Amino acid sequence: MNHGHVGLTLLATDLFQRLASGRQCSSGPDHPETQLDILLDMIPTQVILTDRDLKLSRINLAARRRFGVSEKQVLGVPLAQMLAGSDSHSLLRALERVRDTGIPEAFEQNAAGPPPLVHRVQAAAFPGGFAVLADEIADRVTLRAQDARIAAYEDLIDRLPGLARGTFNVRAIVTDISPALAELVGTEKSRIVGTRFATLFGASNRGTISDAVEELLTVGKPFGMAAALVGGRPDGQTVWVNAAPLLSADGQAGGVFMMGTKPVGISS
Repeated sequence: MNHGHVGLTLLATDLFQRLASGRQCSSGPDHPETQLDILLDMIPTQVILTDRDLKLSRINLAARRRFGVSEKQVLGVPLAQMLAGSDSHSLLRALERVRDTGIPEAFEQNAAGPPPLVHRVQAAAFPGGFAVLADEIADRVTLRAQDARIAAYEDLIDRLPGLARGTFNVRAIVTDISPALAELVGTEKSRIVGTRFATLFGASNRGTISDAVEELLTVGKPFGMAAALVGGRPDGQTVWVNAAPLLSADGQAGGVFMMGTKPVGISS
């Protein structure tokens, strides 16, 4: 989850620049700068402000929780001292470059666990000092790695001769296929996507496939069987087909399937 856009919206205000320059806020609860203080403590983005010498002038609640400190403990303390013991070298080097060039920097940083975390860190200069923002994105990084693995497996499957894959939705409508399936059926991909999965098979197998798909979608039972395709090359060739349930991110049920011709040299 990256909520950094919320933090950046707040950081773009003139009030935040006044905070970054080290001006004191009014203690009144209705004062705009006091309200900004409250807002900064409400967002999940970790916010740290320093003066030009990289001494802390403000640290919001999310950052205090991460480092286990109170604001009173660290105000006026050098940032390097507060970060001692953590993997802070990349951040400190980034701030030095920002100080020298005035150009903001953004990068990902691993933090020791448990559990191990990944943060998206942004460092920028403001009048009177510097601002550091960090968002915890371990879940997003995990999903990114998972997506890469899935893409690699799909590419591998698509390179194997006579092997096809695809997906269908909760209504058993085909939603995606690999090029190999269109080749097996002997038609175009656009003629398969949007049709019922069972209609890809001949009349003698269609009812059995339809019942198996219904059971998969209702109780999550995978299935595997041999069945004859409609058309195909040659016409009506028999393939093996296996399917398993798939639960999408929005909670909708569906299925994934693989099918292929019998490998040469292997008897029934």
